[in-house]
Amino acid sequence: MESVQDIRDRAKASGIRMNAVCREAGIQQPQVSRWMSGSVSPLWSSVKALAAALDRLSQGDVAGQGKTPAPAESKQTATS
Repeated sequence: MESVQDIRDRAKASGIRMNAVCREAGIQQPQVSRWMSGSVSPLWSSVKALAAALDRLSQGDVAGQGKTPAPAESKQTATS
């Protein structure tokens, strides 16, 4: 099982910011910072959620990887 540090290192190597990984995992970034500092230990389910989120981001399986989707074109009707 990966540690939070391993996940952070993998994210950095992939050019993915940890705040994006945290957002994808549904975990607040300050909480991950506490885990990284050693002041609090994470649950393994949380570590697994971070790893899965990083996997999805690195494989491009999620929308919004820091990119804004193009707005949908609206169909306007002509009125006289």
